[in-house]
Amino acid sequence: MTEQTDWPENVLARYLTVGGATVDLTHRLTVQTPPAPLATLASCTGCPTAEEFSHYRVIRGMVTQRQEHVPTAAGEQARAWAQSHAGTCRAIPKPPATPPQ
Repeated sequence: MTEQTDWPENVLARYLTVGGATVDLTHRLTVQTPPAPLATLASCTGCPTAEEFSHYRVIRGMVTQRQEHVPTAAGEQARAWAQSHAGTCRAIPKPPATPPQ
């Protein structure tokens, strides 16, 4: 059993890994896209693994191409990736930093 802690402010969803760390989903914002997020980011707090899922898809036609904003699809992909990673990652949570004495 792990101790319940508050989630960081920007975390949208959190998955518990086999080793007891978490995989956190956040939105990635840039100065070019406020207030709409550019991507959903899934990052493990126990290991350096992370994946970014763009909210934009390029749709190519016979003559033209365009971008579609599909944050729902990015969120679904991020959740599936986070669940898969959490089910196999054995990294333990990083200990909290201890203040200098």
